[in-house]
Amino acid sequence: MTLIDSYIHEVSKRLQKNKREKIKIELKATIEDMLPEQYSESEVKEVLKKLGSPVEVAASYQDTPRFLIGPEIFDQYTRTIKLVIPWAILITIIVQVIEKMVLYSGEEALLTAIITAFVGIIVAIIAVLFHVLFWVTVIFIIKERSGAEKISLPILKDTKQWSPDDLVQIKKIPKDKIITLSDTIFSLLGIIIFSFVYWNAYRLLGIYTTNDNGSLKFVMPIFNQNILQSFVPVVLLCIILSLTLTFLKWRAGQWTVPIAITNALLQSVGTIVFILMAMHQDFIHSASIPYMAAILETTSAKVAFTIDKILLFSIIIAVLANAFDIYQGFKKARV
Repeated sequence: MTLIDSYIHEVSKRLQKNKREKIKIELKATIEDMLPEQYSESEVKEVLKKLGSPVEVAASYQDTPRFLIGPEIFDQYTRTIKLVIPWAILITIIVQVIEKMVLYSGEEALLTAIITAFVGIIVAIIAVLFHVLFWVTVIFIIKERSGAEKISLPILKDTKQWSPDDLVQIKKIPKDKIITLSDTIFSLLGIIIFSFVYWNAYRLLGIYTTNDNGSLKFVMPIFNQNILQSFVPVVLLCIILSLTLTFLKWRAGQWTVPIAITNALLQSVGTIVFILMAMHQDFIHSASIPYMAAILETTSAKVAFTIDKILLFSIIIAVLANAFDIYQGFKKARV
């Protein structure tokens, strides 16, 4: 990308999508009118410096002025919000989970405790988001009103005064190739949830009834915990690969070939482990089949047959989904 293209890109990405193409053409024409027919790079830099930073130029194209936060620091404000919110959500979830685990007495069914905890976590996240938005906004209002716009914030990288030379450092990453911070955080949460469910399957995934007071009562597990535990070494390997992949995504911020290879290895190992588990003859807890047959008023053979069909369908879905995920990983890495 030329300096002009980079400058226009930095301006347009801060505008509404339906206005970007029109403003790109208009801005490019403005820049070309300010340049001689045969221009050098230094002349381009001088023109761009006269126009001002992309943040200020983008603000000038807005239909309505931003009264609360001025255009000089609005870009810092939005980037701070985008950076703080994912971490605030993650920390809230971790704190809430630890609190619920400490307070869990074991008297109620684990599933009931999880549902209650989930509702509590959602409420806590909403409250935290309001606090984050409020206090970050207050900080930036004070920052602007006190004339401290030049003060740099440690959580933001590029708070120094803008220069056309900054455009040289900018690398435009295709949208499909980008790995956002929220993607990384949700991947980490997925690993935590999977690990918790796997080691608690014997008291979480099973058959439930209701007590006299309407609460859930755990009767028996569906899966054989001994079989699940026999795969612990390989499952630990998958968890380590998942954490490695999450770390690589966080560091790179975009899909690369090493990330695609790690993702392919993880999906392949995970698929093989799932197939081996599902095909094991003792994968389903033996006592659960006659119990379900009695509830459904049918035979144990029919229940076992239905479960086999469900497991087979699950294997097919897992293979297709993971194969597609591997394909998409390499496709994004080559963009």
